[in-house]
Amino acid sequence: MPKFRHLLQKLNKYLPFFASELVLILFAAAAVTSSVAIKANAKAGTPSGSRSLLFSYLEARPHRNPLLLDASATFAEKLGARPDLQKQVLAASVIAKAAAAPAEAGALSDAAILKPNPSGSGGMQKDIEVYEVRPGDTVARIAGAYGVSDYTIIAENGLPESGLIKPGQELRILPTSGVKHTVKDGETVAGIAKKYKVDMEDILEYNEIEIEEFILPGDELIIPGGSIAKPATPKRQQYLADLKKEDVQRAAVPGDFQGSGGGYLWPMPAASKLSQGFKRSHPGIDVPCKYCDVVAAADGIVELAGTQKGYGKTIVINHGGGRKTRYAHGSNLLVSAGESVTAGQSIMVSGNTGRSTGPHLHFEIIETGGRVNPLSKY
Repeated sequence: MPKFRHLLQKLNKYLPFFASELVLILFAAAAVTSSVAIKANAKAGTPSGSRSLLFSYLEARPHRNPLLLDASATFAEKLGARPDLQKQVLAASVIAKAAAAPAEAGALSDAAILKPNPSGSGGMQKDIEVYEVRPGDTVARIAGAYGVSDYTIIAENGLPESGLIKPGQELRILPTSGVKHTVKDGETVAGIAKKYKVDMEDILEYNEIEIEEFILPGDELIIPGGSIAKPATPKRQQYLADLKKEDVQRAAVPGDFQGSGGGYLWPMPAASKLSQGFKRSHPGIDVPCKYCDVVAAADGIVELAGTQKGYGKTIVINHGGGRKTRYAHGSNLLVSAGESVTAGQSIMVSGNTGRSTGPHLHFEIIETGGRVNPLSKY
């Protein structure tokens, strides 16, 4: 007993010096014990595993803060009853880390291109993006990833019609299918809409223009659904001019002219295979042959010789009795209007004039005012 009293006297002597250290040790021990219990509950899948020391304290002393305790209990109940909510809570930190990391534009994942999400509040991304072509990319795949047409990428980047691209090449990607237009001095929105054959309101709405007069030279506008008409090459311009050209000689054939009658000779001795047959939209037959002699199918009088719209260099022979034959797309005419010709006589050299897709003879038979299938006559 004297020894115990002596020990208490020593403790009483040193307690003031170590009181603060003792309190810290006791608090740390309590915290460790509580954390171990919480982790054990979390592993067991109990709702209490999501509670902090504060909520555990309040649960034992509900009179301290009943509102906060009720909120904790409600959240814990929902979390335990909804596994999907647990997954969302657990994934929150992962999503936050992913959002903080810079996104790589147009990255390839397996065989698909992943388009980065638009920045901002989730509205329409109207900025022009830049994509660097990678091995295996095609215009079609890139266009599909960005939700625009192949033509949009080809036109904006001045690519060939084949859409040929190569790795490392940078492509400008418009935010929607269409074209980009730089406003020139004196241009109006109405005039631009007419040029690209689109609705003016579509241009105003997409580019967020409230007053159509408020556009200035140098402004860049996105034309939704617009397309650029390619300028015709010199060869194309000549071709279009030839289609409109009409330069023919005509001869009057007596109405009582009967001709020799009979059937028709094949008009192209050097070829017989057809490239196009007779139909309503093509009332004749096409016989392909480059610079070949074309002969008269029957005796008659040349009623027309020269250049006709669409037909190119053409000859029409009147065989009498309401029968005529036409020979078109020639390269060189060998007879003139008003001449008499006999069956089998050379009248023309085949060619590619007029609306033609290649050197050939276009041959028609006309009887009593209507065209008939020439093959029915052979």
